[in-house]
Amino acid sequence: MALWFVVLAGCGGSDGAPDAAEDEIPLQCRNIHVDRLAADWTSVEGQTANPKVRLRVVESADGYQAIYIDGSFVRRTLSGVKRDSDVKFTEVPDAARRRRVAAGQEALVRLYLKPSLKDCALKAFVGTVVDGKESIPPRATEFLPLPEQSGVVFSFDPATEPLYLGRAATDRAVRDAQLSEGPEPVAEMGAVPVGTWSAVEDDGDPSCTYDMDLYFDDLLVTEISPVAAAEPEDGERHWFHQWDAPFSGNHHFEMFRFRTCSDGQRVRIAVAGIDAVLQ
Repeated sequence: MALWFVVLAGCGGSDGAPDAAEDEIPLQCRNIHVDRLAADWTSVEGQTANPKVRLRVVESADGYQAIYIDGSFVRRTLSGVKRDSDVKFTEVPDAARRRRVAAGQEALVRLYLKPSLKDCALKAFVGTVVDGKESIPPRATEFLPLPEQSGVVFSFDPATEPLYLGRAATDRAVRDAQLSEGPEPVAEMGAVPVGTWSAVEDDGDPSCTYDMDLYFDDLLVTEISPVAAAEPEDGERHWFHQWDAPFSGNHHFEMFRFRTCSDGQRVRIAVAGIDAVLQ
């Protein structure tokens, strides 16, 4: 995971709206404002960025939406409402997680983002909601915008379809056996076969070209992306790569599937992903 060393420049003023003319505020501080939070953000520890904990904030009709990654590979989608000096975000769970929350097995994430011109940083207070009651720790995590032009590309989007490992990545019969309970998440480290299949008719015009970007542990593998998909067979297109992953432990694989047609635009079709244990 790449790290950046960031100097937190003091901006003066107080939390919330600026108390000085905008041209008097240092450039790096001007987007630390409740009306300008639509960006990618990384947490910082002292003067060191920790992009394993990061946020993507986008504008929505009601205020903001965000994808929050808390240091694991789990993406949490949150809906945010702007207030006078902060934004209140609440997790929007998928159906499976909603059932676990209703059963008392898990809690929803609640997150408050408070811009701080004093510290030239975004303060994030992250807690939980159980039965409508929130628990928010008093200590904030600081966030800064992810540096642009760093050459490092992070994944944010949740997977929209499963990804398969080992024999299931190359053998459709093995893949079919895993459909009901989900892909087997355990594989041997080293050369890890990773793949999925798609219905050709769902992908789009057969005259277009199809390829994928590969992400490992949330980072775009720039030295091998993009990788071409296989030619269709029996109505399915195989998306496959044998990953060099000589690392034991928990890891995350993703394939961002794309279509490029005669207009030259590369359009993303879907994201296939899996949390894996390599041993």
